[in-house]
Amino acid sequence: MDTPKPKILVVDDAGPVVILCVNVLQALGYSIRAANRGETAIELVRKEPFNLLVVDYKMPGMNGFEVLEQARQIRPDMACMLMTAHGTPDIINEATRLGFNYILLKPFTPSELRGAVDKVLAGKG
Repeated sequence: MDTPKPKILVVDDAGPVVILCVNVLQALGYSIRAANRGETAIELVRKEPFNLLVVDYKMPGMNGFEVLEQARQIRPDMACMLMTAHGTPDIINEATRLGFNYILLKPFTPSELRGAVDKVLAGKG
C-alpha cells in the first residue's frame, strides 16, 4: 500500500510566492494547503494534521515566529521551515532558537525550494 505523501501548509501574504510554492510542491505529489495570513494558518493547523509548515517571516498581523509558536502548541511534532527576505543574523538566530528546521532565503528558485522541503521532510533540515 502506498504511503500518503506528506501534507504541507504554505503561509505567505505574497500571492506569487504562494503560487510558486503550491505549483512546485504539488508537482512533486505533496498535498498542499495555503494561507495568506497567520491567523488562517493556525485555524488550518487546528483542523488538519500537517507534516510541514512553510511560513514567511514578515506578514501583516502575526509574523512567522508567532505562527510557529502557536502551531507548535497545537502540533508539536510538525516540521517548520521559515521563508524570509530578511535574513539578518538576528532573525536567523531567533529562528534557530525557536526551532525552525530550515531557513530558506528569498528570492529562491524552485530547485532550492524542492531541496529544502526534501531535506526537512527527510529529517535532515
